[in-house]
Formats: sequence, structure tokens, C-alpha cells
Amino acid sequence: MFNIFARPKPCRIMTILRDSESSWHLSKLAKNSDTTYVYVTKLITRLAEGGLVTVEAKGKKRIVKLTEKGMKVAKAIDELKNSFED
Repeated sequence: MFNIFARPKPCRIMTILRDSESSWHLSKLAKNSDTTYVYVTKLITRLAEGGLVTVEAKGKKRIVKLTEKGMKVAKAIDELKNSFED
């Protein structure tokens, strides 16, 4: 039922990024969200433009982190998802 109201891949990526203890680079994010690297790259670019994530380069890898605004959105996604599971 959750998939009717929200797109599964972007929601999955946002909830994965809530785990701030891990260092999320694009390829790791693609692997853990079961999506392609290209999809993740395009989505992260759009999320960065919207102010939901920050991307910083560390060597060859680009590390993605949620902003405060992004954390609120990810929390809201989790709450919506949980409301359908009850």
C-alpha cells in the first residue's frame, strides 16, 4: 500500500541515508538500495539541488549526507511507511 503513495526507490534511499554512522558513497548507496549507480547519481543530484542532502568529495568517492531538512523528510517517510504496516 505504501508504494501507491510514495515512489519506493527514492524513499528507500532516504531511509538508508538516515543511518548517519555509515559513510554513504554513491556506489554503496546503490548497492544497499538495490538500484543502479546511474539512478542514484541522478537522484542525489536532484536531492542536493533541493537542499535535502550534501555531497562532499573524499578522494574518488562522493560522500552523501542528509541535511537537517533531509532528516525531517526521511523521518516523515519512515512514519508514513510505518503507518501502513500497522
